[in-house]
Amino acid sequence: MSSNESQKPKPQEVPVHNFGCNTEFHTREEVEKAQKDYPWKVVEPYDGKDWVSWDVLGLKVPHSKYDLRWRNCADLSLGWTGLVILKSGQVEPLHNHTTPMIYYILQGEPIITLNYIKNRTKKWQCINIPSYCPHGIINDKEEEVVIAWCYLPLEDEAKPRPDKNYNWTFLQELDTE
Repeated sequence: MSSNESQKPKPQEVPVHNFGCNTEFHTREEVEKAQKDYPWKVVEPYDGKDWVSWDVLGLKVPHSKYDLRWRNCADLSLGWTGLVILKSGQVEPLHNHTTPMIYYILQGEPIITLNYIKNRTKKWQCINIPSYCPHGIINDKEEEVVIAWCYLPLEDEAKPRPDKNYNWTFLQELDTE
């Protein structure tokens, strides 16, 4: 099968809440009760479970340099976001897709190509990728690259902004001192 052919995608992992982050403050029962009202989670991607690659999307790549790994970090009902790791020499091939997305560089100095323009990026930078913009990642350094990624909604009405679809409300009294 060539790299352009695909197989049927596999079911996506459903991330689970890391109850260890609550033990200092709450019982498990209190946490589970609070999650019934709003299904929030704190997800630990470094929990020892396998990270996935292209096969979970039904895709094949012809060389191990393209075999990067990622973890989904939210329920797909909320959004599609997670972490991707590129080891030294690994490449996310130039590609595009319908949905816009954002990368946050958490570790490393990858080359991010955006519409055929190479950009040397570094830790804490935010990469804005519009719909259908050709983009890819190259890790040409020794240090492992870790990127947080988030696909964004297509519909303008669904995109939050400070003046629309945001509705921030403080739910506690704020200290004045």
